[in-house]
Amino acid sequence: MNPRRFSLGAVGPVLALTILTGCNDHSNSGQGTANTRSPVTAPLDYLAAQGQAKKHSEKVISLVEIQQAIQQFNAMEERLPRDLNELVAQHYLGKMPSPPRGQRFLYDPQTGSIRVGPAAPGP
Repeated sequence: MNPRRFSLGAVGPVLALTILTGCNDHSNSGQGTANTRSPVTAPLDYLAAQGQAKKHSEKVISLVEIQQAIQQFNAMEERLPRDLNELVAQHYLGKMPSPPRGQRFLYDPQTGSIRVGPAAPGP
């Protein structure tokens, strides 16, 4: 036998068996399963991520719109609005944007700050 010649004759079946059975390590190496994605659920994961992004962007856009109206009101009236409805009544906003589902806009008339918080509990 020539020592320089390499043959896959004996190694081939072992290599194939290793590839088929041992290469895919299914053990959890300290990482959670939340990062595991399945090709089967990829379209649903994508749509869910799009939905979350849309909700977030709508929330941010609404907050920016209200904040700009508060700043315009303050510049023109030289005071902060008493409440958010005053922005609509004085035509700084055409209408009040809708808050995200299950939340409400929280306005502090002392500081003029606006944020989104949980909806008030029902009666």
